[in-house]
Amino acid sequence: MLYHHDGREYAVAASEAAASARTKLEALIAKGTVRAGSVIGDVMSAQPVDRIVPAKRLNFIPLENGIEVALGDVQQGMHKHALQQVAQRADMPRAFVDTLVGGERQGWGPALLAHNLNELYQHDSGKYLCRSLEGEVRGFLSDRFRRMDSRPIVEAFATACQTIGAVPVEGYAMETKIAIKAMLPYVFEPVPNEVMAFGICLGNSDYGDGALSLRGFVLRLWCTNFAITEECLRQVHLGRRLDENLTFAEDTYAADTRAMSLAVRDIVAGQLSPPKVDEFCALVRRANDEKIDPKAALAGLKKAVAKAEAEAIVEVYNTPDIEMLPAGNTKWRLSNAISWVAGKTEDQSRKLDLMRLAGDCLAVAA
Repeated sequence: MLYHHDGREYAVAASEAAASARTKLEALIAKGTVRAGSVIGDVMSAQPVDRIVPAKRLNFIPLENGIEVALGDVQQGMHKHALQQVAQRADMPRAFVDTLVGGERQGWGPALLAHNLNELYQHDSGKYLCRSLEGEVRGFLSDRFRRMDSRPIVEAFATACQTIGAVPVEGYAMETKIAIKAMLPYVFEPVPNEVMAFGICLGNSDYGDGALSLRGFVLRLWCTNFAITEECLRQVHLGRRLDENLTFAEDTYAADTRAMSLAVRDIVAGQLSPPKVDEFCALVRRANDEKIDPKAALAGLKKAVAKAEAEAIVEVYNTPDIEMLPAGNTKWRLSNAISWVAGKTEDQSRKLDLMRLAGDCLAVAA
């Protein structure tokens, strides 16, 4: 049986299963609000420092286990993400860089890498945007990188969620990117005894570690499995070239940030509207109805995940437990197996990747 809650158009589940799930959802919200609030606070207090540096003025300096870089007037450490960006732009293989700055090659490995980078960038006529935080270069980017201030974008996301009654449930603050999840505080039951909630996830990186994006997600409340589904905004940070002193770019910077903030506001409202929630429910129903060949489906996963991840997904999928995962050989069960493994993954960046893969699995069912 369904009823309408709080005068809204949402068809909220009212079964016995939903009552139990609602308790779990309230506990999740209480816990997640703290983490999401912490991430929002981190974003508001951390603004990168930008420098446009001609390639020929870069000077890479070896350390015992890493690399620093002189950016004209300052010398700073390099985050591993920025170092990989430096190497990628010089057409150096990632494995080569990792080998030289780690393992048994202390001292001479970083020295060899610094020498190679200095030689290569001395013959580069370009300019690069170096973005630093707390005295460390975290992003080494093209001078076409469109700088957008994450603070008003995150604020627009939080305000839009508050306006429609969505609440924060999770936040991830990594050194080079962030993600914040918010969801409607209602329980839905698109399939009998399959209770869930729906929300939206904002992701962004000020350092070129992923585009600004908004994606819907589904949360199965029996075991709090997340699947990040449809991507409704993806803004790659490319735009006008920046001049060396950044003066010209400030107007562009503010205008782009405002435009993105407004887009985020409107998309959040649209993605968590009653018609969109109905679409999500239909997506889950189709995934629950679509039978699969488990061997073929799980074999196909091996192309998208690491060997250990694939083995874990296979093990979870084959468990007889029908509370941890929905029953049957269906796309819905496969999606939840991937989400379950994601939930056990400690690396936050990889956790989000697996949640997106679980959502992609649902989308295929559409």
